[in-house]
Amino acid sequence: MGKSNKVFMVGWEYPPDNSGGLGVACQGLTEELAKQNTKIKFSLPYDVRSPVAHMDIIGCTHPNWKNNSKNNDTYGPPFFAYSQEFIKTHPMGSLGSIGPIENSGYSFDLSKLRKLPESELEKRVNEYAEVVGQAGQAIKNDFDVIHAHDWMSFPAAEELKRKTGKPMIAHVHSTEFDRAGLNSGNQYIVGVEYAGMNSANHVIAVSYYTKNLLVRKYGVDANKISVIHNGISKLNTPPDFGNHHFAQKRPVIVFMGRLTLQKGATYFLDLASEVLKSIPNALFVVAGSGDMYHELLFKTANSNLSASVVFSGFVRNKQKNKLLDRADVFVMPSVSEPFGLVAMEAAQRHTPVIVSKNSGVGEVLTGAKMIDFWDIKKMSETIVNLVGDKQYSNTVVNEQLKNIDSQTWKSSAQKVKKIYDRFFLGK
Repeated sequence: MGKSNKVFMVGWEYPPDNSGGLGVACQGLTEELAKQNTKIKFSLPYDVRSPVAHMDIIGCTHPNWKNNSKNNDTYGPPFFAYSQEFIKTHPMGSLGSIGPIENSGYSFDLSKLRKLPESELEKRVNEYAEVVGQAGQAIKNDFDVIHAHDWMSFPAAEELKRKTGKPMIAHVHSTEFDRAGLNSGNQYIVGVEYAGMNSANHVIAVSYYTKNLLVRKYGVDANKISVIHNGISKLNTPPDFGNHHFAQKRPVIVFMGRLTLQKGATYFLDLASEVLKSIPNALFVVAGSGDMYHELLFKTANSNLSASVVFSGFVRNKQKNKLLDRADVFVMPSVSEPFGLVAMEAAQRHTPVIVSKNSGVGEVLTGAKMIDFWDIKKMSETIVNLVGDKQYSNTVVNEQLKNIDSQTWKSSAQKVKKIYDRFFLGK
């Protein structure tokens, strides 16, 4: 197998404590990298529920976090893991064999972090950076490359690079411009992203859509950026084509994502109003949580949609699979979507997919229908056609499945390894 790559990854979330696609992407990528002879240390600002077999998890918590309730939402993830004292007395390389610490079971939403007062936000991110820097310095001979996932981890990776002299990769899964719906967003976060990408030796973008945004908005040299699309894991359970008890005899159209400006849930409700003119018994499911929940609830009531729209809350695992299996159409009307892994998950479960043209996933899921997020008329016509014409729906599904077959995490991991080899390991 040759010499192994040794990587220190700086993360912020990991399943099952994840709020969206970032944690899923980290899991899929690291599992395949490990199969390809990559030794991974993966830092998180909290403990995980159980040991992770394919890599060493390093919980990096700050002493200041001990005095805060684990149910305090302002602290984001459950910051209850290995302390600085633990780091000093236990060799980091052996953490993979340490048993799990009791977990809070708290599921968090990264969007809450963005809404902290700027001083508190900066403090929280910098404290994580401080502990990661100490942990990484203690095991600096155990890794060759620093690989950071998104803005929350960039300051920690920069600190680790400063202390160890090891090269850094900034992996951009989303930007503040995406999260703010292409508005300016939080300027502190924009600054962190700019500094992180400027400090990085190389940048990975999850799509050409994102690469173009990094060049245009952050001034990153295009030659410094590699595009590596997300993959998708093999199905654990096959799609269920049997009789569904939920909403029998009603066409079901599903939105799944955080209820934020970025994800375009308001456009989904506008879409519902239009589709119901042609399909009065259609049911629209909004699966997700977020800061726009009450606004969307009021919009549903004011638009007389209460009998046709269901808010399911955040779904995962079996619930998620069942909902995607039941869906007649999956819609992702994002204002700006760096990738959109959930669209691939829907396609994998034989559901026809409509995605916004402002999304990276359309670069690989070419069988899906790509429509401008604001074009309610065209999107509604497409839904009506997919629901009413089974042959058309099956054609879309089959084209999507062809795309899925070639878009694996194994392929993504191979491309990441080439970057490790080419830029940092002299191979």
